Amino acid sequence: MITSAVRGVVVTALATTLALLPTSAQAEQKDEDNDIEKVELVGINRVATWPSLDGVVGSTWTTPLNLYTRHKAKKTGKTELRYAGDGESECDVVQARAQAVTAQCTRVLRLKKGTLTLSDMVDYRPLQRVTAKTAIVGGTGHYRSAYGDGYITLDGHRTHIVLNVDE
Repeated sequence: MITSAVRGVVVTALATTLALLPTSAQAEQKDEDNDIEKVELVGINRVATWPSLDGVVGSTWTTPLNLYTRHKAKKTGKTELRYAGDGESECDVVQARAQAVTAQCTRVLRLKKGTLTLSDMVDYRPLQRVTAKTAIVGGTGHYRSAYGDGYITLDGHRTHIVLNVDE
């Protein structure tokens, strides 16, 4: 015969197991739905604007971009650029040093699927290649609930953007 103490333990264990089952199923479903979209773009400056290196904190510059994606041509096998949209970067100098500035930048990328907004801090040296971490802080359209991060590389008049977009 089962004692009441043993029965109480069995009932509690069974109730706890049943209570946790929906949570486990929901967590697995969320993991399956956790797709990360990789977005890789090449931006080409439409207007050459550069930060002032005269040591003025608070100065700003804007860079409009044409955005392209890389595709391999079927016939030739060569990599070609296809127009993907446009965008712009607006950067504010937060620290100025000899021949370098640190800038807080907001970037807006207008693509066919929607808009992505990025934020990053760049240690900028004109005419030198620099790579910085960037964060996705918002979006519209297909990217309306986007977040994530990536890297932005500034190389002369080209900007290379690689993003991991989570939704």
